[in-house]
Amino acid sequence: MNSNLILIQILLIFLFSCSTKAGESYGWDTSVEKTDKESFVVENFIDGFEIPWGMCFLPNEDLLVSDRNGTLWQIKRDGRSKKKITGVPKVKYKGQGGLLDVQIHPNFVDNNLVYICFSDFLPKDKNKSFTSILRAELKNNKLLNTQTIYKADDKFYTKSNVHYGSRLAFDNNNYLYFSIGDRGNRNQAQLLTTPNGKIHRLNDDGSIPEDNPFVNEPGAQKSIWTYGNRNPQGLAIDKKTSSVFSAEHGPRGGDELNIIEKGKNYGWPEITYGINYIGTKITKYTHKEGMEQPITHWTPSIAVCGIDFYDNNIFTNWENNLFVTSLKFENLYRLEIESGKVIEQELIFSTGSRVRDVETGPDGFIYVAIEGPGRIIRLRPIKN
Repeated sequence: MNSNLILIQILLIFLFSCSTKAGESYGWDTSVEKTDKESFVVENFIDGFEIPWGMCFLPNEDLLVSDRNGTLWQIKRDGRSKKKITGVPKVKYKGQGGLLDVQIHPNFVDNNLVYICFSDFLPKDKNKSFTSILRAELKNNKLLNTQTIYKADDKFYTKSNVHYGSRLAFDNNNYLYFSIGDRGNRNQAQLLTTPNGKIHRLNDDGSIPEDNPFVNEPGAQKSIWTYGNRNPQGLAIDKKTSSVFSAEHGPRGGDELNIIEKGKNYGWPEITYGINYIGTKITKYTHKEGMEQPITHWTPSIAVCGIDFYDNNIFTNWENNLFVTSLKFENLYRLEIESGKVIEQELIFSTGSRVRDVETGPDGFIYVAIEGPGRIIRLRPIKN
């Protein structure tokens, strides 16, 4: 037999034997992790991603994963295989831009609707981009009947490749919330005439709800729900209270967790607990009248990203706790919240990689998207 062919066969056997499948070890998942209230094992669910950015589960328990490189994946419920979804829009994959969050409509069983946010670029100037929202029907691994339900005016597109936001979340009344960062222009977060540095609210078809706070304000962006938000990359709905929670990147220090309420101003850049990256002050104020305070903040910055309320009972002692991801410190945190206040905060697990998103699975396990290399892991409870 040809020596080169033998070498190739040996290499293939080696690669196959080293690959990880759902439930198998990935190095750090060989022992039980114990926290104050629960014990669990960390399992590799599936790998082969570049930067997995967003996750959501389908009714059949398959998992949708958006990769910032522009690929949308559908993962089989057992984590053994994945397929690319076609019909995804072209994105500007540069800096913090690319294919961002993915979410399904609350009535997906009836309408098959999927929503994705992405860094859209101008056809006439591909260096300029902004956050857009697309809606489509998902059928047989294809996005069909696509509609761009949110697109900013061309004048807001910029060459900046930072602070796109952008998370998606449906509330209990099927309103769609999404975040857009200040796009590197901090002062625009205080202007109602710009979409930058805001959390927006739409009907599920992209139209403007009649009760949005600034629909009658001359010159205001009608989709604005809140303003003064620097770069929120986490959104979650507390289904028990219907409250909307946002996790927001601060500058150097001052990452925030906020309860998002209609028409309110969250202060950026007039107030902040952070400073400029070079060490200079942004403002001397952490409080101002008419501006909201976070329910907690992190200094130094943890580089907070995706968040999710645990809405299952497999982890009995964690029901309705908020899970928070950290890019910088590569951690997963658990927060217990009562009456709008954080009463407990716990480091759950250090991954050794940037933690991008977290999602409760229909099986009650906790699924976590991490980078370097890009993969999805899950926390499986250990019961005594």
